[in-house]
Amino acid sequence: MFIVKYKSIFIGLSLALAIISIVAISKFGIKKGIDFTGGTIIETSYVGLAPTSTVELSQFKTLQIEAFQTGTSSYKFISSLSYEDMSSKIKPILTEGDQYQYKEDSIVSVGPTMGSEMTKKAIIAIVIVVFAILLFIAFAFREVSKPVSSWKYGTIAMVTLVHDILLPTGIYVWLSYARGAQIDTLFVIALLTILAISISDKIVVFDRIRENLRLNLKKDFGEVVGISLRQTFTRSINTSVTVVLALVALYWFGPVTTKFFAFTLMMGMIVGTYSSIFVASPLLVVWNNRHLKNKK
Repeated sequence: MFIVKYKSIFIGLSLALAIISIVAISKFGIKKGIDFTGGTIIETSYVGLAPTSTVELSQFKTLQIEAFQTGTSSYKFISSLSYEDMSSKIKPILTEGDQYQYKEDSIVSVGPTMGSEMTKKAIIAIVIVVFAILLFIAFAFREVSKPVSSWKYGTIAMVTLVHDILLPTGIYVWLSYARGAQIDTLFVIALLTILAISISDKIVVFDRIRENLRLNLKKDFGEVVGISLRQTFTRSINTSVTVVLALVALYWFGPVTTKFFAFTLMMGMIVGTYSSIFVASPLLVVWNNRHLKNKK
């Protein structure tokens, strides 16, 4: 009942974080990766002796190249240029007249036609997943009508799903500004995974509420929701913690190319678990209380 009792605080926190995410997206903008725009990404690191001073990254801007330092002697370069043009421009600066040697740890190059096709496929994939989730919720809760109508479960599930992908997106947009992260296919995969895991967690809680409503017909709806949350709380937390631990390992010990992907999934798991326990079910109570108040 603690969660139901202080539902305004938990819902208010989520609302505040959602607003912050929207502000971050508006301020920094969504930086599309080369998967959607076409271009080249080169990640480099010095071999042997490295310059004693950090490479001045601002000089790459005049060459139509975004540059980021990813380690003590490693750098990441992003541009709409072809690989050949980009490589020829960064080489003289990094080697400082052949004084130093570097290696290209990762090279990704995508043509503009393929980038446009990937954008369309990403949008279609997200729309299909959201539509499939709506159909599933409508089917799963088709027999629920009292005291909260079945369509309200679906509406709250969709609202909280928007919350669950909005917050990681806001964090990712800030990462794109600070660390050069870009919206790529891995990010889209992360969002789709977050949607799937998050809705699964919410369905478990909602299903427990449905069962408890049948067993506790005379109890207040808020009390039934509190009982249901207590019964599913440990399961939700344990599932989230085990997945997050695996993602932490992937983030720290995995390849550089999957770090932002792992981080996005981590944020999505944490946000999704929080919304399933502290937001979705309390919103049902708020909606039901408002409905009862209007009837009076």
